[in-house]
Amino acid sequence: MTAQAALRITGAPAKVAGSPRASQTRGRTGARRSQRRTEADPGPSREPEPEPEPELTPQQRRRRGWWAVLAGAESITMLAAGVATAAVLAGAWESSQTSDRTVPGLLLAGDEIGGLGREEIEAIAAAAGERSLDRSMTLAAGSVTTTTTARALGAVPDPAAVVDQALDYGHSGDLIADLRARARARAGAADLRIGMRFDARDALAELLELAPAVDTMSVPTRLDLEARKVLPAARGTALLPYDSLSSVAIGLASGLDHIELAVAHKPPVADPLAAKLADVGLDGLDVGVVLGTFSTPYSMEASSADRTFNLKVGAAALDGHVLMPGERFSFNEVVGERSAENGYRWAPGISGGQIVDSVGGGICQIASTVFGAGFFAGLEVVHARPHSRPSGYVDMGLDATVVWDTIDLVLRNPFEFPVVIHMTVSQGQVHGEILGPQRPHQVAFERSLVEAKPYETVYRSDPRLRTGAEVVAQRGMRGFKIERVRKLYRGGAVETEESWELEYPATREIIRVGTDPNGEVPEQSSLPPLRDPAASMRIMQ
Repeated sequence: MTAQAALRITGAPAKVAGSPRASQTRGRTGARRSQRRTEADPGPSREPEPEPEPELTPQQRRRRGWWAVLAGAESITMLAAGVATAAVLAGAWESSQTSDRTVPGLLLAGDEIGGLGREEIEAIAAAAGERSLDRSMTLAAGSVTTTTTARALGAVPDPAAVVDQALDYGHSGDLIADLRARARARAGAADLRIGMRFDARDALAELLELAPAVDTMSVPTRLDLEARKVLPAARGTALLPYDSLSSVAIGLASGLDHIELAVAHKPPVADPLAAKLADVGLDGLDVGVVLGTFSTPYSMEASSADRTFNLKVGAAALDGHVLMPGERFSFNEVVGERSAENGYRWAPGISGGQIVDSVGGGICQIASTVFGAGFFAGLEVVHARPHSRPSGYVDMGLDATVVWDTIDLVLRNPFEFPVVIHMTVSQGQVHGEILGPQRPHQVAFERSLVEAKPYETVYRSDPRLRTGAEVVAQRGMRGFKIERVRKLYRGGAVETEESWELEYPATREIIRVGTDPNGEVPEQSSLPPLRDPAASMRIMQ
């Protein structure tokens, strides 16, 4: 039968024995027969044997054959259509291989060059190359970046190379690769760059100018206590200018806007803080919370410049000191000897109840400030001794005197976490803080006056003064006995209470008496009356 005859067949095929419907009918009939056999014979059951499929009639066989012919014809038609389409695409691609025009949609430095010939592309490339000399470029060396231009790096445009690249784009001879390239061009995703050559001398000069900014020293783990941060150790870097020339050459030739330069990393340095934190790690040191704080004033007059200098030297020695859980802090061990070799100057200080000049004069103010901060932070007071006379910059009971190698201030960290001492000397205030991850307690300082003691007056001859003239060389001060109490509160209730009895000896008054009839007559000045401290005081943090 011919294909035309087959196409004239209409209607649907008859329901034959092999159809799904016939199969369902046979299944139900077989099930009924099996059920009757089971009811009649309760013996061992067995699967019913399938009935043979009825033989098709000649008419049914002819109909089934025609449907198979129709299905085959449909498949052949679809295959032929696919082959024809592929042939059209292949023919178009093959014919384009000999084209001297660029593929549609291709860009050159942002300019549309699709469908153009060599001369037109050369003109566009020359103009684009000149523009590209002044485009902004980034040179990156580690964390340091600088902005420059191709012109500053001694670049010379190379438009000839990009013209050949444009004409070859999508004409590689590889069907699949070319079709993909052309699809990118039509989508505006194919933008060619102008390559550059360069004068190494200009590029090297630019790199040598950048080198000092890249050069950094290796640093250990350190603390930024103003920002409340722990800064990890970092290795220093150094730019390798000559090694970077190849990176510049490749970047310019490729038309890159960002060029990574060659950098060498310096060896790490000793890291005492990281070593101290080895058991807890850097994450175990948290300085985000102020546990206790204390401030004392100092004179900013020019006459006190040396004393102020000593305050800054002592504060710098303490700032950033870490106290691990259970560790003791010794002021003398951390600050060291107050000597000229350690940077200290001569300045007034208290010694033996008198104001005298000494190297490191004023250092007791640093000790008193860190004591106050530690007191309100809840640090354990292992050893603290008050001054031999009340100080003008701190209330009695919150001061601490230190003498190199004999009298020390010792505190202990009672917490299960590290704490850090933070000290500053600025704008007339010595400020101390104890930093950590949390503040377990509120702290109260209480002071009560137990006894006041009179001072004695001593007269000393002075041949520089006229006979009978008197000058107060040292003002007398009464002595005091006080009780200091610290209360630690948690949840509004007192958890711990400590008390100390402290004594401040009276300071003798020294009066110089003239013995020369022709000596100087001193100017008379009145001194303000002495004031006793308040009978009680309470400060809460």
